Amino acid sequence: MLLTWVKKNKKLAAKVTGINFLLMALVLLFWAQPKEGMSANERAAANLARMEAQVQGNSKKTASVADNFSQSHEKHQQKQVRIFLILMVLFGVVFLGYGFIKKEDKT
Repeated sequence: MLLTWVKKNKKLAAKVTGINFLLMALVLLFWAQPKEGMSANERAAANLARMEAQVQGNSKKTASVADNFSQSHEKHQQKQVRIFLILMVLFGVVFLGYGFIKKEDKT
């Protein structure tokens, strides 16, 4: 049933899909903004690194390794979110453009 509706109303379906992609990109843009302070996971990771350093006796080395891993992980996640956001905007523009540019079929 849905497939037949999409086949009949290709332009409207493309417009709705494009608008959905653009709205999701907008939500992702504001949702992915960095927050101030440390999250619960970051605090737990810092506490774990501190405890491991105390047990091993070499606090500087363990803490720096944990910090490097945490920073590289955050940078990688930010890069992935940025790429996903760009793809969502591109797909939204393509679908929306297709919905406005495609000519009507006279069948």
